[in-house]
Amino acid sequence: MNPNPTKSFPSAAVKVRLLQDAIYSDDMELWAMLSRYRQHIENYFQEIGLQLVVHDEDGFAYLRQSEQEDGAVIPRLFRRDKLARGVAIVGVVLRERLLQFDEKVHDESRLVVTKEEILQMVAIYFPETNDEIRADKRIEAAINRAEELGLLRKLPGVNGDERYEVRRIIKARFPVETLKALHEQLKAHAITRDIQ
Repeated sequence: MNPNPTKSFPSAAVKVRLLQDAIYSDDMELWAMLSRYRQHIENYFQEIGLQLVVHDEDGFAYLRQSEQEDGAVIPRLFRRDKLARGVAIVGVVLRERLLQFDEKVHDESRLVVTKEEILQMVAIYFPETNDEIRADKRIEAAINRAEELGLLRKLPGVNGDERYEVRRIIKARFPVETLKALHEQLKAHAITRDIQ
């Protein structure tokens, strides 16, 4: 028996989830806890060189490594993962689609796309092969990786249709300021491929 039981803090679940992934407003209990203890949580993570970023209007929050200004050397907690080319393509295309979705007036708050729509949107940016099945598998692998990274969330399908919600954390991973440059790179690559 432990003579000194660990004291549990109300915000502990929020802190742990933030270290694992983003928190979304549709997880109402965690979101309410985050809102209630936001200052405490910000201070907690600030001590170890992390910054809490909350997008209230889009309903998500995540942690990012702070830039060290005062010369302090705090080891990186989060690795800087360079996205594989396929995942970057899927991310850029879906981020553009989310931007278009947000510009339109409608009742929906979530962008939902089918796997078939994603395949069609990104296919022109993947290298052509004579083996269509192999090409589709490469795109499917990129979609699966995007789901693992939290950019997509698989939804229950209807009539065997695979559907995904485009998660709003994609806005942080592909900011609008860099979106145009990324898209131009993709277009240039597609043109170069077509010329060869």
